[in-house]
Amino acid sequence: MHRIVPIPSSEPVMSTTELQTVPTRRAEALSRQERHGYDLLRFRPVKAVVRWAGFPYVFQAVLLAFFVFMAVFAWGLYPPADVPDKLYAKTGLVTLLVWGLWWPAMVWTAVLFGRVWCAVCPLELVANVTERLGRSLGIRQRVLGKWLRSGALIVGLYALVQMLVAGAHLHRTPAYTSLFLWGLLATAALTGFFFRERAFCRGFCPVGLLLGTYGRGAMLAMRPASNDTCAACTGKHCVRACNRTKADARSCPSLLNPARLKSSSDCLVCGQCAKVCQPDNMGLFLRRPFPSADAREAIASWPVTLFVMLVSGFVVSELFSEWKAAQAVFLWVPEEVAALLEATGYAGWIEGVWTLFVVPLIVWLVLGGLVLVGRGASSLVDAWRRLALPVAVIIAAGHMCKGLAKVASWAGFLPLSVQDPKGVDTAIGLGAKTIPQPASLLPMSVVSATAVLLVLTGAYFALRELRLTYPETGRRYRPALVTLAACFVFIVFGWGYLS
Repeated sequence: MHRIVPIPSSEPVMSTTELQTVPTRRAEALSRQERHGYDLLRFRPVKAVVRWAGFPYVFQAVLLAFFVFMAVFAWGLYPPADVPDKLYAKTGLVTLLVWGLWWPAMVWTAVLFGRVWCAVCPLELVANVTERLGRSLGIRQRVLGKWLRSGALIVGLYALVQMLVAGAHLHRTPAYTSLFLWGLLATAALTGFFFRERAFCRGFCPVGLLLGTYGRGAMLAMRPASNDTCAACTGKHCVRACNRTKADARSCPSLLNPARLKSSSDCLVCGQCAKVCQPDNMGLFLRRPFPSADAREAIASWPVTLFVMLVSGFVVSELFSEWKAAQAVFLWVPEEVAALLEATGYAGWIEGVWTLFVVPLIVWLVLGGLVLVGRGASSLVDAWRRLALPVAVIIAAGHMCKGLAKVASWAGFLPLSVQDPKGVDTAIGLGAKTIPQPASLLPMSVVSATAVLLVLTGAYFALRELRLTYPETGRRYRPALVTLAACFVFIVFGWGYLS
């Protein structure tokens, strides 16, 4: 005898024709797995965590406490005299954790699992709290304008951070890292106080475009289990404006429509839609990378295009840095310019301009030129915007390669930095060779071989994205992607076998 599943709410959200029998629900579960992948919310411990009232706030609060601790601890710490700041960055606990471990982990997490970091990000908690505070005080909170929503400011903020890395060695000096962390906290707090509707994440987070662009094809995604159930739902609690200001089980704080989600670029995986959905129709799916059911943009927005161009220069620079001979070639131009201008004190800033603006321009002139030769675009600008998202897949793979190399070489310093959090004595001892140099987690040959596989995998998915986005004309863009991937393969192969 079939068991009828009752509607779990006093408010009618489904018609009686939508009541389902157990066998029907099992069939639908199988169907949803075929469409979206495996629904992790069917696993009781995962569902309990996501539906817990403390998620994600408890996780965010713990990370916020650690975030503040690092900002306070690193305040006023500078590299000791006669110790290279590159070495000191590995011995200081804050620089090691932020730039050596967390940053590569964030890149890997974004590519594999989308914006899951955003779900537990302490800055989102700060912005959330100050937004509620401003609203309770009667502050007239503004809605983000179209320009800010597009991510245009984020492009500038990302470029600023990378220029500070190159010019001021932000990533090697704990005191500068402390200022960076305090700056992020202040920006999140002020943005939340004067703007509404998750404004910091949508328009001010320096890594917002990186997470959204890299995470487009992620294997973890919030999706409706059944489109028919969403269509029949009359409550629409996941999009109701009156639910948006609730502390928990609220409508999508990012103003997305969960029932129509076909992209992971803006979803922060906060789980609120799953909590508020009375038909219990939202799932957290583990799926194949870049599923064909996802929506695809034929022409990327200008902010996304500019971001991909900027990050391509940064990633190229990072890949060259693991191969000394190649790095010398890459840095020859900025070093010669600095010497010619008698500005060796500003060599880092010149290198930053070379990395973020000149190199990307050269790379994209070549890539766009290949598209124009194949008659795949009407202009160079059109070619850039059509290439941006497929190229981003290869760029993300290259970024993962650098992250792997960095973690392999930096992680061995973690026990030393825990024993000496300020890193001064350790850095001096390593410089004087009274302390043995920590071994890498992996031989460079293994890192190099893994990196080659990563780039080839990225190239495969980039070419697949071309086929799905441009079924008729995708072949016209292949030479550009193959050229970029081949260059990346050569560089990462050189790490372990040509250096």
